[in-house]
Amino acid sequence: MKEYGSDFHFLNFPCVAGGKTLFDYYPNAVFLADGRQAIESLINYYKWKRIWIPEYFCWEIIAYILLHCEIEVKTYQDNPVVKDHQFVGHLPFQEGDVLLWMNYFGLREIKRINVPIPVIEDHSHNIFSEWVRKSKAEFCIASLRKTLPLAEGGILWSNSKDLSELGSTIKETLLNEKVARTRWQAMAEKALYLSQDNEASIPDLKDSYREKFLRTEQCFGSLPVSRISSLDRQVLEKIDIKDWSERRNRNWKMVVKQLSFLLKENGIRLLVPESESLIPFSLLLLFPDKMKRERFRKGLISKSIYPAVLWEIPETCSRESRIVSDGILSIHCDARYSADEIGEMGCQICTLLKSFEE
Repeated sequence: MKEYGSDFHFLNFPCVAGGKTLFDYYPNAVFLADGRQAIESLINYYKWKRIWIPEYFCWEIIAYILLHCEIEVKTYQDNPVVKDHQFVGHLPFQEGDVLLWMNYFGLREIKRINVPIPVIEDHSHNIFSEWVRKSKAEFCIASLRKTLPLAEGGILWSNSKDLSELGSTIKETLLNEKVARTRWQAMAEKALYLSQDNEASIPDLKDSYREKFLRTEQCFGSLPVSRISSLDRQVLEKIDIKDWSERRNRNWKMVVKQLSFLLKENGIRLLVPESESLIPFSLLLLFPDKMKRERFRKGLISKSIYPAVLWEIPETCSRESRIVSDGILSIHCDARYSADEIGEMGCQICTLLKSFEE
C-alpha cells in the first residue's frame, strides 16, 4: 500500500448476498448529504431553544449550527476519557433544551442518559453496535462518510419517533448531486493512484484528487439540506454493514496486538472500548503532551501514514478536555485495508516507536 489514512478511495463492492445493509437495520431513517444536516434538520423541525453539546467536539459543526439554526449553544464538559456520566443529569436544563450525547470513537458502552429533555446520540464513529440498534434516545445521528467508503452521507433515525413527516421535507438538490459526483471522481482517482507501481506514469494524479477532496469539503458548510446523493445511496445498498464493521474490528485487534507493548514502553496511552463487544473507530493514541504527539504525527507522515487529530478545541474549554485534544491521534485501520496491509502498516509504526525516544 502506497499510503494509509485520509479520505476513502473507491472500492468496488459486490451486491450484498445474505447480509444486511443500513436500510435493513434502520428502516425508520432519513438519509442526508452530511451528518451536520441531520442536526440542523432536527433543530429546525422541533424548534428547540438551546442545544447542549460536549466541549470536546468538532467546533466547525458548532459554528455551522450557529450559522444555520436559530438556537443557543451551551457546552458541557465531556471527553473520551470520562467514565462517570452521572454529571449530565445535574446540568441546568430548561424547557426547550435538547442534549447532544457523543459516543466517542465507538468506545462507550450502551447507556441511557437520564435527563428530562430530548437526547440526540451521535454515533458517527460506530454506526453498527448493540447500543446503536437498541438505543433508547429520542434521536440518533451519524456522519456516514466517517466510517464508510462514501463520497458523502448523513443519517438520522429513531427507534421511538416517527420521522416520516420530517423526512418528507428533505429533497434531492442538484448542487449536492454535483458535489457528490466530484468527490466520487476524487475517490476513483485515488484508487487509480494507489494501484500504480510507477507514480510517474500518471503525473499529478495525487494533486488532482486532493484538490477535489479539499474543494468539495469546503462545500459542505454551505450546501442546502439535501437528500443523500443517488450515487452514495446505490453504494449503501451494496454494503453488508455487519461484515464491514467486523472487518474493521479484526484490523483494530491485529494492529493493537502488534503495537501495545511498544506503546506502553513509550508512555503512549491506547484508548480501548469499555467492553469487548464494541468496535473502535480507529487506533486511538493519547500522548502525554502536544509536542510528542506532533513529533510522532510527523514521523507517521514521513512513512506515508496519514493520521487525524480529532479535534482542536478552544482554549476556553476545560483543562481536562484540552489535555485530550492536545494529546490524541487517530490512525485509520478500517475495512478498506486487508490483513496484509494492516500488518505492513503495523511494522512501519513499530519501527517508528522503537526509535521514538532516541
